[in-house]
Parts: sequence; C-alpha cells; structure tokens
Amino acid sequence: MLTILFRTIVIYIILLVVMRLMGKRQIGELEISDLVTTFLLSEIASLPITDTNIPVAFAIIPMIVLLTFEVSSSWFLSRFPILKKFLSPLPATLIFDGKINRREMLHSRISLDELIGELRQNGISDISEVKYAILEQNGKITVIQKAECKPISAEQLNIEVCDNGIDHIVISDGCVNKHGLEILGMTYEELENILNSQKLKKSDIYLMLIDDSKKVKIFKKEKN
Repeated sequence: MLTILFRTIVIYIILLVVMRLMGKRQIGELEISDLVTTFLLSEIASLPITDTNIPVAFAIIPMIVLLTFEVSSSWFLSRFPILKKFLSPLPATLIFDGKINRREMLHSRISLDELIGELRQNGISDISEVKYAILEQNGKITVIQKAECKPISAEQLNIEVCDNGIDHIVISDGCVNKHGLEILGMTYEELENILNSQKLKKSDIYLMLIDDSKKVKIFKKEKN
C-alpha cells in the first residue's frame, strides 16, 4: 500500500512538471493541477475495474490522496497567490498596439497561423486593429480591438434599444420544459393561453422559445 501511495505522489509531481513545461496551448481550459489530477484519477479508477486481482482500496486511497492534494493546493494558492506562477504560466501578451511580440510567440510556442486564426475567429482580419492579444492561463487567446476600430454601439449614437434578453426553451418536441417556465415566471395556464391564441397544441410544436420580454417564437413540426 505504501508503494502505491509513493508512486502516486511521484507521478503526480512528474506530471505537474511535464504539463508546466509543455506550455499553455497544450493545457486546454483546465489549470495544470486540475488536468494532472484528471489524468491520474481516470487511470487509478480503471485499475480495479480492468484487473480484478487489485483490491478496490488500492484505488480509493490514492484518489483520496489526490483529492487532498487538490484541496490543499487550492487553499495555498488562494492564500499565497505568488505560488501560482510555479504551477500555472502567467498571461502572455502576443500583440500590443498592433505589433506582434515575437519573443512571447516563441516562448509560448504559438505559430503565426494559430495567432491569425484566433484573430479571424474574433472577426479581425487586420493585426493593426488589435490593441491586445493575450494568451491566458487556460490556453485561450483574448483579443481586444483598438477603441477606434470597435463597432459603434447604440449607446454612443444615443439610440434607445429594446433588450429582449435571451430565449428560453418552453416546449421541446411537444414536451413542456418546466425549467424554462420557472425562469420566465410563467404558469401552465399562461402557456395554454398562448397556445390557444395560436390555435396550436403542444404536440404540434417542435420548438417554442420565449425571451425575457415575453416574445414568443414557435417552430412547428413538419408534417410527413
């Protein structure tokens, strides 16, 4: 048992170091410690399942150890933020004021194709329009346009607009979505009144959406 605990700790530390050296783009959306814990938990949990000769306790105890590590590291990082830079890379500025930071690109191992692709996904085709492009700790790139290149907003034009909020699913494939009704604060009676006014039954509806302003959108089922 002590051998398994020792191996778990050693592998955990090695994986932390390896993932830290791999860089932010390989991390994905998880913190390094979270990713390492996920890898180890999946492997440890599979051991007693794939090999019936291994006692379940040999998986449970390492999982408890990992959980303790994860909770403890979260507590320490919240109390001592300076330690975070040893576990997670700091944000890197790849573009500032329309100019590419080549050193940060090389350090972060980001190719120009990747960077341009991220800009396109943010609706930007001209690097000179970018104020900041920052590689975040989770591996994503945040792009901020220069103020003069941003689309003009209704507020800047002093135009009053109606904010309808978001659409909530009320009926899906003929079935009422209780959660959607609760969010809207609607009752079944109110829903029935809307359907009656449209001369529709629930079974006729493929999708029914209602936004925060109570605007109704209905998509009927196609008849065979």
